[in-house]
Amino acid sequence: MFKFVLRSGAWGKRQTYLASQDTILCHGCRARWHLATVRFLPLLAVGVLFNPPGAAAQDDNAARRIERSAAFIRENKLPEAERELSVVLKSAPNDADAVNLLGTVRARQGRLDEAEALFRRALRYEARHVGAHMNLAYLYMLQSSPEKAISELREVIRLDSTNSEANYKLARLLLSQGRVDQCIDFIEKTPAGSGAFLLAVLGDAYLRKGNAEKAEESYLLALNQHGDSEEALLGLAQVAQLRGDSKALPLYLTRAKELAAGSPDLLYKFATVALKLAAYEEARSALEDAVRLSPEEPAYFIALGVVWLNKPDVFEAEKAFRHALQLQPDSGRAQMYLGYALLNQKRYPEASAYLEKSIKADASLAEPFYYLGVIAQEQNEDLRAIELLEKATKLLPSFGYVHIALGTTYLKLKNYPRAQQELDLGVKLNPDEPKAHYQLALLYARLKDPQRAQQEMQIVEKLKGTGQPQGKGNIVLMPSEPNPR
Repeated sequence: MFKFVLRSGAWGKRQTYLASQDTILCHGCRARWHLATVRFLPLLAVGVLFNPPGAAAQDDNAARRIERSAAFIRENKLPEAERELSVVLKSAPNDADAVNLLGTVRARQGRLDEAEALFRRALRYEARHVGAHMNLAYLYMLQSSPEKAISELREVIRLDSTNSEANYKLARLLLSQGRVDQCIDFIEKTPAGSGAFLLAVLGDAYLRKGNAEKAEESYLLALNQHGDSEEALLGLAQVAQLRGDSKALPLYLTRAKELAAGSPDLLYKFATVALKLAAYEEARSALEDAVRLSPEEPAYFIALGVVWLNKPDVFEAEKAFRHALQLQPDSGRAQMYLGYALLNQKRYPEASAYLEKSIKADASLAEPFYYLGVIAQEQNEDLRAIELLEKATKLLPSFGYVHIALGTTYLKLKNYPRAQQELDLGVKLNPDEPKAHYQLALLYARLKDPQRAQQEMQIVEKLKGTGQPQGKGNIVLMPSEPNPR
């Protein structure tokens, strides 16, 4: 079921979005349509692009057929679009625009390898075809190939440095890959007038570096250019939290929530920030609104389940994750989160089953190995626990809770050197986690060092006295965004 909604696009123009659980990729430059989205992401953008420089003159009839095929794709009438394109390609098999649009049809059909081949073929016919490069970038993001996506976006920018969509996507992708300095350097070298959306990304990058002053400066510049920039407002809310500004924080959140109302995509973005700020009620409310607006999007239910985990209410979380799996049975993240919720209910066999499914769906995630390791610990399978936890550390060395769990297991096995190594690293990564300090106290007691043991116990008591909820690091705070923009 499809519907149209309208809001300002990330590239500063009014854009029409076609909401759908299934999606396509398409840039029909000659046809002056721009359709772009990623499969399983909820939005499909339809806008207008100018013809690329040097585009060949075209037969009027072929041009009209390409116009119609682009319109059919927009309306999800794929057989009709394919018929129009087949007529064009029969008489002009090297027509880059028609080949590119046929790639779009294949992507909508889920035939992604064929889509990639068609986009590549379009580029052989017209190397400067910006739309084909953009489509490849979207396709590679879908296939979790960020380096290939970055390469295609750089090529778009080389061909058209003013392409604000490509500039924004590249900046976001660099940031999402942890290439913070490259992101900052890229944005600051982008020609002036790059827009509020890039400035908001710049603020996010400085926030990632812990530079609240530069982040605030970028967010305020973004608001000066675009007073309704929800990304800038959410960034300023995070700056306020860092500064302990309890007056400004709710004001920014409230304004951002007002802007997000009516858009499930924006409500989701709002919820991700609210969750980081431990504003769980705000996050829950936003996600429940998003679910009402777009009940077929599994990512919203996953995020809602994560909020319930943090509140915590593992039973409500379980319901949300099961709903997500009804919508997308092969979702590795939904399986992982459901396994975690069941683990917290001590339903170990069922939890293990979902966590194993999660690993089969995506073996690059560290968390399922960690949770399976915790289950092995609970069942006194110490050697299996070590095997699983070691796999988790290889995938995510900075995951402090894995090191704490490893240290605890090695301590149980009386391997004191490895226990100390892992617990010290766990404390370095998670200095406010009482369990790590408690395990170190036990270790030093066994090593006949009562003074160090007492110091660690004092830290434990101090941390418990803060009243801060402990153990939240066990939870991956948010799933991947359903529609990174």
